[in-house]
Amino acid sequence: MTEQNTPKISVCICTYKRPALLLHLLESLAKQTFPLARFEVIVVDNDKSASARQVIMQTAQRHPTLAVRYEIEPTQGIAYARNKTVALAAGELLAFIDDDEWAVSHWLSDLVECMTKLEVDAVLGPVIPQYPAGTRAWVVKSRFFERPRFATGTFIGSDTCRTGNALVKERWVKSRQPAPFDERLAQSGGEDHDFFKWFEGQGGKFIWCDTAEVSEEVPLVRQTLGYMLERGLRVSTTYWQNINQNRSKPRAVAEAILGVGIGIGFAVLGLCFLPAGFHRTARSWVISAKGFGRVTALAETKLVGYR
Repeated sequence: MTEQNTPKISVCICTYKRPALLLHLLESLAKQTFPLARFEVIVVDNDKSASARQVIMQTAQRHPTLAVRYEIEPTQGIAYARNKTVALAAGELLAFIDDDEWAVSHWLSDLVECMTKLEVDAVLGPVIPQYPAGTRAWVVKSRFFERPRFATGTFIGSDTCRTGNALVKERWVKSRQPAPFDERLAQSGGEDHDFFKWFEGQGGKFIWCDTAEVSEEVPLVRQTLGYMLERGLRVSTTYWQNINQNRSKPRAVAEAILGVGIGIGFAVLGLCFLPAGFHRTARSWVISAKGFGRVTALAETKLVGYR
């Protein structure tokens, strides 16, 4: 593929008060083997005080050939910021990556190559957790922050798809109305899973590219049982609320009753696992929290993950 025939890409980034991590991400994008002239970087700051502006200015000085567009989205919520990146994007393909991640130099090249060769609508890649000094052993052993990986070329379903590492054809993203990412999920999160679920329902096909790696910072503040349980409950609640929209009330109640059983069962199992290692207990209790998420979904509870 010649540079002239190389598709134009918009790399979409939402950020909120993470200047050091954002700088690390932008540095990794400046080192991409994909032609710099064929991609732009869209950064939408969800902090109305523009805390990321200095990082953008610094990047422009260090890498003048890297095209970066910076805008502020004053309305708080991840879906609002993500929709703004899409509205600003001019590329034929949209690449999504989070502001606490950074990419290998061949990230974009590998994603594009997979999409072109296999003629699919979206390509997803792995997000590899990186643990700082002071990380406790049980956190790593719990594998809570790890995501499934597959062989390159594997077709995957929407439940595996996230915007932490994804390349999507622009026409699919912008065809969803009134907005690509449901703004009702702006505070809870899960707007990316909701998008890919819709995308799959429209006939979209997704594959995995295992070499297109990005890494993710796992800060110590997240390495607590409380955070794991809250996230498990919130993700499950959002997921089941979405599922229940297309189900009868009796079916939703049955799922909630099953959730109670899962919640209690895995809570007790976690206690039994304590002598074998706290990482096993943590895994069981996260499953328990996800079980109770079916109950909070039935109650239409709104949980906040993004403030």
